[in-house]
Amino acid sequence: MQIVHEQEQLNKGGVRYMIRGPTIDWGTITLNPGETKSAHYHEKLAETFYTIEGTITFVLKDEEIDIPKGTAIRLNPNEPHGLKNKTNQVAKLIFIKEQYIPDDKKEWNQSS
Repeated sequence: MQIVHEQEQLNKGGVRYMIRGPTIDWGTITLNPGETKSAHYHEKLAETFYTIEGTITFVLKDEEIDIPKGTAIRLNPNEPHGLKNKTNQVAKLIFIKEQYIPDDKKEWNQSS
């Protein structure tokens, strides 16, 4: 058994891993107004996101998609994605990586 409590992160953006391995990797991401997370992709992992507060804008190659509270998005391996909070409210989501492969994250830029 594993029990993890999310620590207070009010007014503090960031990635918080709740469970890391042995078979799944998941946690939360909090973005303050105007905050972004750089684009990256996973070579082997599919990743699912579920917005639990506010609206998160996903940057997918040349497209931006707003994912409001109560909405899920699943990305396949090799799909580059970045995150933005373009609102004036804190936004928060849950992410679930379908396997635990800690070295699978690759940085991505437009020239990749």
